[in-house]
Amino acid sequence: RDAMRWAGEDPQLCKQAAAALGRALWDAAKAEGIATERDRTRVREAADLLVTGDEHGLAGEALGAIGDHLSAANAYSAGGLVERMEVALSKDDDLASKQRDEKTAFADYETSMRVGRRDEARTELVRAVAAAAHAGEYRRKLDHLDTALLTAGKLELRRRGKPLIVACAAQKLVLGRDQLCDLTLRAGGVSRQHAEIDRDDGHFILRDLDSRNGTSVAGLPLAGRVPLVGAGRFGLGDECNLDFEMEDARLIVKVANGLDRGVALIAGDEGAKLSLAPLGLGLDLVFQRGRPLLGRGSCREVAFNHEPLGDVRVQLIRGDRIVADGDEIEVG
Repeated sequence: RDAMRWAGEDPQLCKQAAAALGRALWDAAKAEGIATERDRTRVREAADLLVTGDEHGLAGEALGAIGDHLSAANAYSAGGLVERMEVALSKDDDLASKQRDEKTAFADYETSMRVGRRDEARTELVRAVAAAAHAGEYRRKLDHLDTALLTAGKLELRRRGKPLIVACAAQKLVLGRDQLCDLTLRAGGVSRQHAEIDRDDGHFILRDLDSRNGTSVAGLPLAGRVPLVGAGRFGLGDECNLDFEMEDARLIVKVANGLDRGVALIAGDEGAKLSLAPLGLGLDLVFQRGRPLLGRGSCREVAFNHEPLGDVRVQLIRGDRIVADGDEIEVG
């Protein structure tokens, strides 16, 4: 920089000083890395000096390194470097195309999220990640969405001031104290994985999982596998009783006593409409490939994440909020 001042108004000395300073700044930037906006500003300064010093090739290289291919093309053009200019212009076209793809993909992601098409939203977010030069924020959103997606044929509907509803379309339903069970029960005498309900040719079959305190049906100890038919009661240990009702390939199990009294599990076939009306909720669900799709059912007014829900199904994920005829629900 002192050399620039010493050069005064001598054009040749000014060019030499600018070229030397530009090379020094560019070499320093390459050595230290270009990670921040401040680094990119320094590279632009180096490129301006290199252009002043007739070092158009180095100027174009520096500008290309920070993704400013159009300015790089202008630098090459000023130096008569036609082939390098064409390459830079081609890169600029590619960059502009990727930026358009990124913008479109993210807009489509936001729309798909809002209207409840979550698998489509994920696809668009992956597109945005692929197109973005700096994809960190998109990757964070993708990680969050992957965590929120429900794909195992189960969801929880947590109603304000009312018992939990668990809806399932899985082949096996595990009941027990473990948080990973399909129906978690906080009762003394219940084992971590106490009993299991299997689907078998349209029937729901109850069996004990070698629990410490056993399982009973209608007060009698359960031995082997027993189909749940009609309506009745079974017990897990001595302190946890559950009422069940089987109708039209749909099973409802309600906790009859204890801390979880009123908690209900409703299970049906994959692809079949599962009405929640028997549990006091007008909504209905359909599970497709393990994904829960919500319909308004018999509800008069339904808000989905603060937006009115029409006569369409929306794919639910963890954290969704629903208000159905005044009933406030969070999806888990």
